[in-house]
Amino acid sequence: MEDATSVERTRTTSNKRVRAHHNRQDYRASLTKRVVSNLGEGNSLMLIGEPGMGKTHLAKLVQTELDAVYAIYTGSVKACLVAIAQQIDCPIVNEDGKPLTIDRLKEEIAQNINGIILIADNVHRFPASLKYWLEGLQEAGIIMLLLGTKRDLEGVSFKMPRLKLEPLTEADTRSLIWKEVSVRNLSLPSHRVAELASRAGGNPMLAKRMIDELESGVDDPNLNDGDTYIDISPVLMAAVGILAAVRFIGLALHDRSHLTK
Repeated sequence: MEDATSVERTRTTSNKRVRAHHNRQDYRASLTKRVVSNLGEGNSLMLIGEPGMGKTHLAKLVQTELDAVYAIYTGSVKACLVAIAQQIDCPIVNEDGKPLTIDRLKEEIAQNINGIILIADNVHRFPASLKYWLEGLQEAGIIMLLLGTKRDLEGVSFKMPRLKLEPLTEADTRSLIWKEVSVRNLSLPSHRVAELASRAGGNPMLAKRMIDELESGVDDPNLNDGDTYIDISPVLMAAVGILAAVRFIGLALHDRSHLTK
C-alpha cells in the first residue's frame, strides 16, 4: 500500500514540473492526423486496439475534426439507430407521431447519411444485424471508421484496411500520469511515477486506473492485469520434442534388433 502521506492532496513546488507536461501534444496526434487524412480522402478504416488503449478518445477527436456521426452500441439496436438519426436530423417518428421501427430507421438513415462520415465505436460489440447494415452502407459508398478490439473474419470490418493502435511509449505514459497527478492535486515522487508507467504497459486507461487506486488507498503492486493467464506453449513444445525423441529412439532400437537377427 502506498503511504498516505505520499499521495495526500497538497500543493508542492514539484507541481511546477508537473505542469510542464500539460503542454505536450495529444499522445495520438500523429495517428489522429493519419486517420483524418484517410477518411477525408474517402477511405474507410478499421482501427484495432486492446481495451483501454484510447480508441474512444481518438474517435471523439476524429468526430470533432470531420463533423462525423458517432455511433456506439450499448445493448439496444434501436437506441443506437435513434442516436445516429438524431445527429443527421433524420426523422425518428412517423406521420402519426409513433416511433419508427428498427427497419424504418435503417432505411431513413441510409437515405440521409450520404456525404457524412460514420464512426462506429466498439464495433466488436455490435450485433450481427447492425454489422450487416453497416456492410450495406459501406457497399453504398458511405465512408466509415470502425474501432474495436478485433475484427471479424468476414463482413464489413474484414473488408476495410486496418490500423493498429499501439501502446503509448513509456515517456508518454509518464507524461499522462504526471498530468493526472496534477489534475487531482496529488504529490508523487518521480521514481513512483516511473514505476506506475512501467506497470501500465502503455495502456492509458490502466495508467489512470492506477492513479484511482492510489487515490483510494487500494493500490497493490503485486496485482497485474492478465496475470491469470499463463503461457504454456513452451511446455507443449517441450512435450512434443520429448515424444518425437522417444519415438525416434524406439524406431532406431527396433531397426537394430532386426539387423542382429
